[in-house]
Amino acid sequence: LAYNLPPDWKPTPKPFRFPEDQRMGVLTHPAWLVAHSGNFDNDPILRGHWIKYKLLGGNVPDIPITVDAKLPEDENMTLRERMHVTRAEECYKCHSKMNPLGLPFERYDHFGRFRFLELDKPVDVTSKIVNSGVPEIDGDVQTPFELIDRLASSTHCEQVFVRYVFRFFLGRNETLGDAKSLQEAHKAYVDNDGSMEALVLSLLSSDSFLYRAKPVKLARSSYFGPN
Repeated sequence: LAYNLPPDWKPTPKPFRFPEDQRMGVLTHPAWLVAHSGNFDNDPILRGHWIKYKLLGGNVPDIPITVDAKLPEDENMTLRERMHVTRAEECYKCHSKMNPLGLPFERYDHFGRFRFLELDKPVDVTSKIVNSGVPEIDGDVQTPFELIDRLASSTHCEQVFVRYVFRFFLGRNETLGDAKSLQEAHKAYVDNDGSMEALVLSLLSSDSFLYRAKPVKLARSSYFGPN
């Protein structure tokens, strides 16, 4: 059955708990894995790109307009093997920021199903992360769970999460003047065992929120000239 469910499993409104040796949090949830896959293949590049942006707070340049960003079609090669084209010098400057973060999640196919084989070959989920900008993340990775552990225990990733929550509730990016609000929000989050409620309460009672400026409404003539 799909997702390695028991043969006697029947649909139920209650959540189903996957085996602990197969799943670990959002990054191994089928919904996330499917959302960051193609129609017929995984997409380690897209998965790594998401982690680079959303968890590490980094950035990756846009694809140059002169590049046809496609992997070669070869039904006898695994996806990892077909990704050899991204190792070209002109490509890997950017792909080095994404590929190593996404390759450990080759343990799951494009439907988010746990697997050991691809094209009857053992799935290679090893990786080596370098120059991530977060020293505790760098190093050899043997499994997706090892990478998730590093991300989950990283103070930097917590702070990036707090920044995204700040942007959502205040409707703008943070500035240097928001440093105290962000520090207090992060402290509230940590002191309350990762409580989202404590984080939001801290942000909504911060000076950044209470003394936020009203949006300036431009006159019509600013865009279109005199009426």
